[in-house]
Amino acid sequence: MNRIAEELDAKLRTLDEVRAGRFSLMVRDAMRAVEQRTSIDRMLGVENGWPEGYFAEHAGSLAGERFERETQGELPDGESW
Repeated sequence: MNRIAEELDAKLRTLDEVRAGRFSLMVRDAMRAVEQRTSIDRMLGVENGWPEGYFAEHAGSLAGERFERETQGELPDGESW
């Protein structure tokens, strides 16, 4: 069993029957979305002008990248009224 399967199994064990059922449905929906490669594109933007396949192709491409905010400096004193 891989790590994600172990995490899913562990999470299911902590949930009551109703919440476990809902969680299982969400996981199944996600698996169907992966099987239908373009579904993520329909959900996120083909109708808004993004090219077909864009989101599916780039999803996760920044995984593992570290993003750090630079110091912002000080605001200049504004003019008093």
